[in-house]
Amino acid sequence: MKTKKDKLYSFDHTRKRLAERYGIEIQSIDYTELCSRINKKKDVKFVSEEKQKKDIQQIYDITFRGATVRVVWSMANRYIKTVLPI
Repeated sequence: MKTKKDKLYSFDHTRKRLAERYGIEIQSIDYTELCSRINKKKDVKFVSEEKQKKDIQQIYDITFRGATVRVVWSMANRYIKTVLPI
């Protein structure tokens, strides 16, 4: 069975990658705050953009809990898909 990659899946994936790659633990309220900051382009740095089949994914650097975190933002879905190592 194929995994449904919705917002809940993306939150869980982002939470795991933040812990793995940056040692940062988050809750859903933190994820919502990060998504809001990127959506409003508030205190974020645009890095690059890549066209996908049905989406455009943008990469941003965002300062969170004293660390610069690199995130992948889905333009179609309007939320963070994952976190990359810097």
